Amino acid sequence: MPTNHEDKVAQLVKPMLKKRLFASLNKAAAPQEQMLPLMADHIEYMNRLESEGKLFASGPFIQPGVLVGLTILRTDTLEEARALMEKDPLIKQGLRTFELHVWELREGRMTIQLNASSTSYQIV
Repeated sequence: MPTNHEDKVAQLVKPMLKKRLFASLNKAAAPQEQMLPLMADHIEYMNRLESEGKLFASGPFIQPGVLVGLTILRTDTLEEARALMEKDPLIKQGLRTFELHVWELREGRMTIQLNASSTSYQIV
């Protein structure tokens, strides 16, 4: 039998977006110097996924000495997300590893301010 706490949580979650995405934690498996020759290929690959609408967000954690990144994919299945991650040039060459998780976007606000006259933008 549901408790009042469970009912309240269910009410709070009910209107949420609940957009299912796939989050990948990407970790270095080699020194940065070994990855550098393939970095342009990696960035071009990420840009291609973005243009195809499959990349929700991606980038490194900015912490000295930590070579970890986060990639959030917009695919229909975990298998498709895994296949896309496996095609990343750094992962294909064994220079990075990844751990993939199903992630549900529930809370948050995303606003992009575009100033067309100056081709500038601000993410707020």
